[in-house]
Amino acid sequence: MNPRLTGLASFVACAFLTSAAVGEEPVKKTVKASDGLSIACDIRGKGDTALVFLHGWGGDREYWKHQADAFAADYTVVTLDQAGHGASGKERKVWTVEALAGDVESVVKDLKLKRVVLVGHSMGGSVALLAAKKLPGTVVAVVGVDTLQDAEMKRPDDTVKSLTAGLEKDFKVTVGGMAAGLLSEKSDAKLKEWIGEKAASREPAIAIALIKDLFALDQKKAFKEAGVPVRCVNSSGGFPFFTPTAVETNKKYADYDAVTIPDVGHYPMLEKPKEFNDKLRDVLKRLSKK
Repeated sequence: MNPRLTGLASFVACAFLTSAAVGEEPVKKTVKASDGLSIACDIRGKGDTALVFLHGWGGDREYWKHQADAFAADYTVVTLDQAGHGASGKERKVWTVEALAGDVESVVKDLKLKRVVLVGHSMGGSVALLAAKKLPGTVVAVVGVDTLQDAEMKRPDDTVKSLTAGLEKDFKVTVGGMAAGLLSEKSDAKLKEWIGEKAASREPAIAIALIKDLFALDQKKAFKEAGVPVRCVNSSGGFPFFTPTAVETNKKYADYDAVTIPDVGHYPMLEKPKEFNDKLRDVLKRLSKK
């Protein structure tokens, strides 16, 4: 083969594997976690800073459908299905938030990302804190999305037991009730249904193990050991399972601050995507000046 053509083919292959151009279909890749489990991810855009988006319990990378392309003009954007969710593997024997953080570490290292902001929704925020500890010097900040509201909050044991008992007895019905309680009465009915159906389709044993481990996580320790600035874009309330954001409390454990969005439930990136994107851009801009 002509050496020039060989060189061109190599360049094209390398460019394809690195990232997709803005507005084009993402590059799809499967990364092997440390235990061999497959982690499915999409890569878009380009930029010295990578945004790695981590969905919450019961979700998948489609939760970020309004953000992935929107941020690809300025950043390398990675969306992934956390283990046990979506197209990622489900063969793990022990399901913990710590293991999910290890998966993020594997993805970041496999993709050779050098400067990373982890953006985590709900459970994804806790995963991000633990992953930041594993990637010192590479993860430069954690941005939580309606999560990490209060490092000192501890859910009553009775509440946790009641929820997990409900999930074990009738997973789909209990998940449906959770989904309804995480959105306001004014929320779009189709969005409620979409979120509920997605969460209810998860493997019950995996979902229950993860939620138990999440509730047992030492948040104060996670905040302290992340070692990076923590910022949040949270809801200002108006739905049954709302958790207030305790900025001053969290400042005791990390470089922390938060902004809020009114009239949204637990899924601001899906409920008010434009406003959420504007808030996230501002947070990222301020973080870049630190």
